[in-house]
Amino acid sequence: MTLAAPLLSIQPINNTNLDALLKLQLNADQKGFIESIPDCLKEAEEDKRYTPVALCYGQQVAGFAMYGLFNECQTQRVWFDRFLIAQDYQGRGLGKAFALLLLEFLFCHFQCQQVFLSVYPNNHAAIALYHKLGFEFTGEQDINGEQVMSLCS
Repeated sequence: MTLAAPLLSIQPINNTNLDALLKLQLNADQKGFIESIPDCLKEAEEDKRYTPVALCYGQQVAGFAMYGLFNECQTQRVWFDRFLIAQDYQGRGLGKAFALLLLEFLFCHFQCQQVFLSVYPNNHAAIALYHKLGFEFTGEQDINGEQVMSLCS
């Protein structure tokens, strides 16, 4: 199946899409790899560096992501922090398509040369996707023991 790019959009979370976003479900084997959407939204409310967004396929909410700009090690880092595609939308190439769209947005919006993310070492599907996108391990670990990966523009 070929995806038409105009069908994909990154939308701010609002009253129109919040209910659909909160109903998104992951496959059972993916649940330990990412915080729940309500937990992510609470964290974004408490830490304004995070921006949560709905990933929409046409008029339907198909996924969720969070990103942010953080001061670390006397430099600023753009983080592609949370990313999920709901189980009903998996297997269609939407993960890669949304990741590419979000990365394009991050590089442009923050005018940065590098984007970071972290991933659990046993999340093989996510690591495979991130490698396909060009991410490489940095050798760092975050405070949760996740391995840090980065992508240069």
